[in-house]
Amino acid sequence: MTRSNLVTVVMPAYNGAQYITQAIKSVIAQTHSAWELIVIDDGSTDNTAQRVTAFQDTRIRYIYQENRGQAAALNRGLELSHGKYITTLDTDDWYTPKSLADRVHFLGQHPEFGAVYGDGYYCDVAGRVLLRFSEHRIGNVYGDVYDILISTPFFGTGANVMVRREVFETHSIRYDESIVWCQDYDIYIRIAEKAAFGLIETATLWYRMHDTNMSTVMPMGRRLDSFIRTKLKVLASPRFPEVIPPLKFKFFFQLLTVDLQGRIEDQATIFENHHFQTLPEHQQSRLLRLVANDYLLVGSNIDIARTWLRKAGSLNPFDPKTLLAIVLGHLHPSVTRSLVRWWRLNTQQKKYPSPFEMVKGA
Repeated sequence: MTRSNLVTVVMPAYNGAQYITQAIKSVIAQTHSAWELIVIDDGSTDNTAQRVTAFQDTRIRYIYQENRGQAAALNRGLELSHGKYITTLDTDDWYTPKSLADRVHFLGQHPEFGAVYGDGYYCDVAGRVLLRFSEHRIGNVYGDVYDILISTPFFGTGANVMVRREVFETHSIRYDESIVWCQDYDIYIRIAEKAAFGLIETATLWYRMHDTNMSTVMPMGRRLDSFIRTKLKVLASPRFPEVIPPLKFKFFFQLLTVDLQGRIEDQATIFENHHFQTLPEHQQSRLLRLVANDYLLVGSNIDIARTWLRKAGSLNPFDPKTLLAIVLGHLHPSVTRSLVRWWRLNTQQKKYPSPFEMVKGA
């Protein structure tokens, strides 16, 4: 194995002593032996350091830093890395034996791809398989994945993806340290702006689901704020105008009806956004109506909801659903709530799955 195939595995660690030994052993057990493991201890107060330094393998480096968050730990690992290929591993997950070999082989055979991801297993605390990643994603997505990725983190979890070092360096891509959750999702969107993603069918890792996952411990509000920040960055990207129309609509549908649900000022800002206003008028009308109906259903912000319904009507004046919603909006709130609830139950309104449902800890 030559150094030209060196893989850097960056492992951010914060109080990860409970599972980190298994994670490190899975790296040591790789059939691809040209690797370096950089463990960035982000201010742990448990015995993470002792667990890591107990290994005598010279390919393992342990670095301690004051607590700055996972994105900062990942960036520190990137700064210290030497590998041609870069991937990550959380302290509570572990690789399949050929995880690195399969991904390195693919990238070696396919220079047209800047990154590759595979399959994997969601497991319980004891390591019992619950579900394969491929059973929980939208399908086999590869090539230019940007349009799909902005709505769906199909890769399962960050450690499933391996990226060529040159992609990070050529485009000056680093983790956004202002994002405290879904850092992987954010960075892979930005990588997908610049590089194609390949897909292998083999499993690369086991992802352990447990009560101390970051996605469980971190308050929902902080997670949602980070996720919305990621989506707003997408909206500001030069690549966004090129997104194909059906997936652009899906992006706004997800953002307005799921991610920003109940955040009326943020929704109002999106309705005024230039990219939203370039959607076909019937799509703008539909989204205005759906968001307005959410407020009619709970009986809050009725005046704003009525304004949005009038706007929806002006954009698509012959749509019967919009006309009915306008009528409902002027009825007594209790009557409106009952009718909107009945309407939704009987029309089985489609909702795109939230990324909080698609993947835990993306």
